[in-house]
Amino acid sequence: MQILKDFGNLIKFKVNIVVVFTSILGYFIASKGQNVQVSELIGLSFGGFFTTGAAHAINQIIERNYDALMDRTKDRPLPSKRMSTVEVAIYAMLMTLAGYISFSIFNNGLTLFLGMISMLIYSFLYTPMKRISPLAVAVGAIPGALPPAIGYVAYTGELDKMAILLFMIQFVWQFPHFWSIAWLYFDDYSKGGYELMPSKTGKSEINAFFTFLSSLALIPFIIMLYTLNLINVYWILPMIFITFFFVYKAFRFYKRPDRFMARNLMLSSIIYLPFLLILLILSMWNSL
Repeated sequence: MQILKDFGNLIKFKVNIVVVFTSILGYFIASKGQNVQVSELIGLSFGGFFTTGAAHAINQIIERNYDALMDRTKDRPLPSKRMSTVEVAIYAMLMTLAGYISFSIFNNGLTLFLGMISMLIYSFLYTPMKRISPLAVAVGAIPGALPPAIGYVAYTGELDKMAILLFMIQFVWQFPHFWSIAWLYFDDYSKGGYELMPSKTGKSEINAFFTFLSSLALIPFIIMLYTLNLINVYWILPMIFITFFFVYKAFRFYKRPDRFMARNLMLSSIIYLPFLLILLILSMWNSL
């Protein structure tokens, strides 16, 4: 049915599922395989799904006129006029309420706070900044980096060293990931007036260089997992290996900045992050 397809498009269903999945991985990292509570996972899943869906709906309300200018977004429910602004606003409010209730009933207060903050930053800071400054990417990286930390906090109820490192690793990862996407869709984003590359030089060597530099920033945070005694040497080695492989992909993009290499880097980033989080889960569970 078209209504279901439009609703899935409105909340960016596939992206939403990835957000929920990474938060669940964060929960399992924290649990170390012990005392996993199904009710907490339910709250985390539904709370994350609804608040992320609300953020995407608000994003599309704010950007509806600009979405109409871009090929990749002009068929969204609002620019295509298959949904009205009022209708989408009602959906956004209901999903915000559903997310709030879900986090409140099944999870702790810190999980609720981080979930709501993530939604607000994405909707009301990142979204309007996208047409003003390339710094929008850094602002958007905050809610983009919170899901695994939120999942971790859903289990522990506190922001400890591991929760902060989970946030920082995914925060830094956002830059090569998103800038490779911005490169691929640069012409389309330009139609909407979006400023998303590191500099205003467009698809240039300097922007590919910044993308490579951002990938290098992952290395110290990965190493900190070991230096802070969070994982042992046997698990840090494969994590360093896959991180260097990802950095190598970014370096190749810098040396040959074209669409093929940008797509290659984007796909590598999509593989890298869940693989890293799964290694972290295995390292935590193996430490028992």
